[in-house]
Amino acid sequence: MLPTAQSPATDGRTARWTAHRASRHAELVRAARHAIHEQGPEASMAEIAAHAGISKPVLYRYFHDKNGLRDAVGRAVLRRMHDGLEQAATSASGPRERIAGMVEVYLEMANASPNVYAFVVRDSELGSFVGEVVDLVIDAVRPALPDEDSSLDERLRPWAAGVVGLVRGAVEEWLNHPGALQREDVAGQLTTWLWDGAAGLLRRARNGAGLEENRSE
Repeated sequence: MLPTAQSPATDGRTARWTAHRASRHAELVRAARHAIHEQGPEASMAEIAAHAGISKPVLYRYFHDKNGLRDAVGRAVLRRMHDGLEQAATSASGPRERIAGMVEVYLEMANASPNVYAFVVRDSELGSFVGEVVDLVIDAVRPALPDEDSSLDERLRPWAAGVVGLVRGAVEEWLNHPGALQREDVAGQLTTWLWDGAAGLLRRARNGAGLEENRSE
């Protein structure tokens, strides 16, 4: 027997229900993010529910458990950060400006809410996000490197991953010692360190050398 097609009325109700759940899900994610901002990354489901003015069963209905809520909040925050990083990378006039803009976006996100940042960097989605940021770092310097090297992107990845690790470590150290340095100072230092490394890549490329050091030198 062939399946019976749903009526337009049924399709409409399904679409409205799906839209309602998506809207409610986004609303709860925002409320959870605000609760974490106020109460810290260890906020319990009960504390988050109370902050949002809802019952715990509602949170569990939408997110199943705290890990589900953590994933949802992490994805939302990381998506916003990724958009900012991508915009900074594409709007700058050159490689150094791209790196400076991306450092500033990362610092701004972390400084805006250290509690949310701490929550996000523990999230299971971080691994894929780091991979996306690595791609953005490669894109920042790739246009200035020779086009004929088909393996260049893959050989840039270890350097770019090191860049992301350096920024993350420096930002977390800065957050753990508030007042020691202004955000502008941290941004300037990171940009200089990262650009020195990128400039070395560009210089070797212009001289016809590979990215790796010549072991016979």
